[in-house]
Parts: sequence; structure tokens; C-alpha cells
Amino acid sequence: MSTMLTESATAHLDRFLEALQPWRMAPELASATGSRHGTCHVLDAKYEPGVRAVILYALGDRLVRGDLLPLPDGIRISPFPHDPDLPSLPHLLDPAAVGPLLGRTGRTRVDLLRYRPGKRATVRVTAGGSSVVAKAYHDPAKAAAVAVESVALADAVTGATTVRFAPTVAHLDELGWVVQAPVSGVPLDAYVGNTRLAPEESTAAVQLAARALAEVHASSPVLHRERSVDKELRRFGVRAGGIASVDPRLGDQAERLATRLIDAQQHLPAAVIGPVHGDCKPSQFLLAGPVVHLLDLDHCGLSDQAADVGTFMATLRQYAIRHTLAGRPHTLTRRLPALAEDFLTAYLDAMGDASRRSRIRWHEAVALERKALRSFARAPRSPVAAALIHEADRRLDRLTESA
Repeated sequence: MSTMLTESATAHLDRFLEALQPWRMAPELASATGSRHGTCHVLDAKYEPGVRAVILYALGDRLVRGDLLPLPDGIRISPFPHDPDLPSLPHLLDPAAVGPLLGRTGRTRVDLLRYRPGKRATVRVTAGGSSVVAKAYHDPAKAAAVAVESVALADAVTGATTVRFAPTVAHLDELGWVVQAPVSGVPLDAYVGNTRLAPEESTAAVQLAARALAEVHASSPVLHRERSVDKELRRFGVRAGGIASVDPRLGDQAERLATRLIDAQQHLPAAVIGPVHGDCKPSQFLLAGPVVHLLDLDHCGLSDQAADVGTFMATLRQYAIRHTLAGRPHTLTRRLPALAEDFLTAYLDAMGDASRRSRIRWHEAVALERKALRSFARAPRSPVAAALIHEADRRLDRLTESA
């Protein structure tokens, strides 16, 4: 049963905003978890007006998941590693359990790398002087798809000069786990967000990443998951309607943008369907000299390849918007959009196909709306979502002007 049945969307938002206040939640979290009343922070949140709200807290050195429940039940608290949607997570975090499950012997150490409540968790497991990276998924079918397609992609780029993938070494189907060998390098984020680096260094790093992506797009792996942008555009309209129930102005802007995207799509050249990463952004690229490791294949599949480039460019524009709203140096806010253009140019040169440009520009606007909706879900009162929608409209304006 959703909270829409027992309370209005605005009342649900009020409860969510209260739950986002660490000082208010700290005593309740401490009481529910049997912890001392320590420093509390909100690390992540996902809010759907009138439907659900999930918040990840850090209480001292503990992680706690909170879910708003239909009134009068309040909030369900799940101390990490207990997650109602990830039943195998306690095993993944237990050194005594995970070592034998992964065939590791000797003293075992488990380090949490990333956690998305209800979705997945990534850990580093070290035993016998070596490490692997293991990821638990909420859906075993998704874990199976990632395992199969990560191997297919790695095989397809065997002869590539630039791009590499972390080798998949195990798949524990019954637990929904995928295990990969670790890879090393410098995250591309360290280049694009560092004002101490010479612009030439940042540009060279972005160009290298673009060539790596082009090698993925030029490969021919056997992939089965289809990523439909049409389905996503329809979801944009639904989510915009939900936002309108609590923020009519922002919801209307998001809905009008979704309609513009659908209209503009009709005038684009045909899509080039092929292998895609599916969540292409700077944090997914790990640079090691002339080699680039492309990380996190949770969203890989077959789709319009222009989406990867558009998503990468939109991420850099999102960084610039956040820096601008935070009042940070203009040097960085000017450099980030320029790096987006550097990435586009290097990618098109590597592919030898300038005809993809207009679809990439359109997908950039699609990605900006996606990021705007996610931004609202994390912080409904933040100005970031409106700024991202405005930037997406600007992208579409320029696309129309150049058509």
C-alpha cells in the first residue's frame, strides 16, 4: 500500500523534509538502533511524491536506512547491513561468511565501497594477500545479466588499444552477487574537477576517455538487454506529474521539457543502435597511463549509442551548475562545459561519423532532465533541479537553431 492512499502528497513531502533533518532524526535513529546519540548526516535519499521515500543516514560510524511508511506507522529503520531488499547483504559484509562463499582462504577483510539502499552494495574482499570486488544486487536476474554481458563486452574489446573492463571472476546466482578482479588507475573526476591541473592535462584525459568509449561503441559483443529511450521519456512525464503534486511550477517545467524532447526526437536522424555503457560519466573512467578501465556495467546493453556521449556531457554541465550555485571559482564553471565539447569532438573524430552530433545534443538534454528528476528526488527544495531543466531547454533551443 502506498502512502498516497492514506495521506496527501504534500503531507508526505512534509514528513520527508522532516526526515531529512539530521538533528531531528538523530535521537530516533539512536534509540531504534541501540546506538549512542552521535553525529548524524544524510548521505542519500530517493523521494517519489505521495509514493515512497528512502533515506540513507550516517549515525556516527553506522549506516542506517529509513523508509517512510503509510501513516500512522511513521518510519521503518533498517541498521546496515540489514536491508529488506538485499537479504544477502549481511553475508557479503561478514568476513567469516564471504570468504568461503568466494572460495577465499585465510584471514578475510571486507571494506564497503558503495551502498545504494534497496539496490546494490559493492565491497572489496581481501584475503590471502589479494583482493576482489564483489557486488550484491537486489534482483538476481539483473546480477545474472551483468555477469553475462560484462564478459561479452570484455571479450569484444580484447583487441582494443585503449579500453579495458575489470575481469568478471565469479557469479553467485543464488545470492545475486557478481565478483570482479580489481583494477587500478586515476578516476577521470580527478582530472575534470581539479583547477590545479593545467587545462591541457584535463583535456587530454577527457579525450582519452572519449577514445575508449568509441572503442566500446565500435565493438560487436552479443548483448541482450535493450535500453529504450522512448520508455524513459514516458516515465519523465509520469514523474513530472508527481512533482507537480507538490511543486506545480517545477513539475510543469519538467513536463513541458519531456514534451519538447518527444517533439524534437521526430526530427533527428536515425539512431545508431549498438553496445552502450548506459551510465556514462567521468566517475566511471579509471585512467592508467594509455589504458582506460570503464567501470560499473549495471546499465550496459543495446541502445542508441549517442546516449552515452550525451550523458557524459550532461554530467559535466551538471558539475558546472552545482559549482555555480555554490559560488565556486568561475575558472571551473567555464572549464567544465569546454571539456564536454572536447569529449564530443574527440569521440566524433574517433568514430569518424559527424552525423551523430545532433542525436548526441538531443541525448544531452534527455540526460539533463533525468538528472533534474533525480536531483529533486534527493533534495526537493534544492535549486539544482530547476537549473538542470533550464540548461536542458537551452540545449534544445540550440539544437533547433542549428537544424
